[in-house]
Amino acid sequence: MPIRRLLLFFAVWVAAAQAQVNVWVADDLTRVRPQQEAQGATTAIVKAARNEYAPFQIIVRAGAQGLKQVNAAAGDLAGEAGAAIPARHVALYREHYIEVKTPSPKSKEGPGWYPDALIPFSAGAEGQPRFAGAPFDLEPGRNQPIWVDLFVPKDAAAGEYGGTITVTAAGQAAARVGIKLTVWDFALPDTPSMRSNFGSLSSRVANFYKISAGSAQFQALERQFAETLAAHRLSPPIPSWLRPRVNADGTIDASGTDDGLKDYIERYHVTGFPISLVGSDPLNKDRPRNVTYLQSIYEYLRARAWEQRAYIYVLDEPNTAEAYEEVRQRARLIHEAQPGIKVLCTEQPTPQKPEWGTLVGSVDVWVPLWYLFEEPAGQERLRAGEELWSYTALCQGPRGGDTPFWQLDFPLLNYRLPAWMSWRLGMTGLLYWTTAYWDPAIDLWTNPLSYRNQYNCEGVLLYPGADLAVPGLVTSMRLKEVREGMEDYEYIRMLAARGQKEEADRLVRKIARTFTDWNSDPIDLYQVREEIAKRILAAASPAPPRPQPPRRRNAANSKPSVSLSLIRE
Repeated sequence: MPIRRLLLFFAVWVAAAQAQVNVWVADDLTRVRPQQEAQGATTAIVKAARNEYAPFQIIVRAGAQGLKQVNAAAGDLAGEAGAAIPARHVALYREHYIEVKTPSPKSKEGPGWYPDALIPFSAGAEGQPRFAGAPFDLEPGRNQPIWVDLFVPKDAAAGEYGGTITVTAAGQAAARVGIKLTVWDFALPDTPSMRSNFGSLSSRVANFYKISAGSAQFQALERQFAETLAAHRLSPPIPSWLRPRVNADGTIDASGTDDGLKDYIERYHVTGFPISLVGSDPLNKDRPRNVTYLQSIYEYLRARAWEQRAYIYVLDEPNTAEAYEEVRQRARLIHEAQPGIKVLCTEQPTPQKPEWGTLVGSVDVWVPLWYLFEEPAGQERLRAGEELWSYTALCQGPRGGDTPFWQLDFPLLNYRLPAWMSWRLGMTGLLYWTTAYWDPAIDLWTNPLSYRNQYNCEGVLLYPGADLAVPGLVTSMRLKEVREGMEDYEYIRMLAARGQKEEADRLVRKIARTFTDWNSDPIDLYQVREEIAKRILAAASPAPPRPQPPRRRNAANSKPSVSLSLIRE
């Protein structure tokens, strides 16, 4: 080969070897498909309060030759006057694609490949996992999104920060993704303002892992489950092994559980203490025992200032006259035995059939399905001093009637909107039947039809980690958006608490009016959220002091008079 041609070949080879990894950024509400064309932005611009997450995505795109050993690493974020947010507050996940072949009923996005499960970069570092986090290989012409969960610590200084995430691949020059973070000068509370019940880990999960539901291994799963829900501003369930023991006569014994329960409630910011009636026949044979139990558990909770968290999920979706009557009888037992324990029921105040009678006077916490909620009836219950929550399941509703359904093949925005809708309608709680509806017969990593072979990822906000050589639970993009909605709710509540409820309500209406009427443009949500933040900051600034007239001497005692001024928050 002539020297000239050899040198040209070598130059081309070096240039190819040094080609930079192709990356761009996207916001957290965008789903990037595997072969979507690359976009231009390579700097993520995010804004958040303290004690809040600011997520975004980095998309790595492979050229004609594909990519090998792709990895990413975050550096510290540097702020003003030496302020910094350490890199440990930046978590990276590889987004796992799953194919929807059979769309859910009323699906808006149809068949195709959806990124959803979030595989930690550390997953698969040991063993022989089926799926790994990083490094990973990428086929030619395909995208691989990376989810970035940037957490702003409670002690972070307000102001502007800058940082970099470096993306590398074998034989390629590293690409650097910039981060521009604005930290607003207020903090979200540790304990969520919106209450929730997202179910517990069932024996189905234990069966999936082939362990006993009462084993130490399962207790470790329940602990991880609590950590996961708390990190997403959801109230964890209280596991059976931390509940006071119920004696045969209905009294309780908390001697072996009290310290552990106190630590659990405080550590995971638990906002609800669900109680169940005991015995197989609570209305008859076991009635005396239940009376004693309700009084004993309430006194226990009251002594620890936990009684406001207490409720009994009395019956799920009563849809017959007989079920309505059972709700009334159980509620009567609870209210007579121990006033103060609230009765929660997944039902709307107006029955679907008038002949069933009413549950008004029996239910204290109403949890209507989104499409069945009627605002006038709900407002009446709020005026009566009762609570409103809400829930979703399946794709229920009349033909052509939509709510923000929670199946995989619907927009990510659907998971964020219910918090806005809840504020708009005076609701203070959110319920979802489960987060880990795992069927050992269904491979959730390749088949999203989790329920009735019809609903994609119904009841699945968490994935099993066994396929990743990771013990326990793997989060999803959809669960992250539930968290983002809960954070939005805190913004709205904080603005209202600063004397600007009317303004908060006006801004919320730009995004959500009812469960069937909402703004579907994520850009509008980001803009309204920022406007709320700016108004919080303006309202938090103390008003300048008013000029005071010169003080006069009191003629009677020659002492200066006292002038009191209130500075409005």
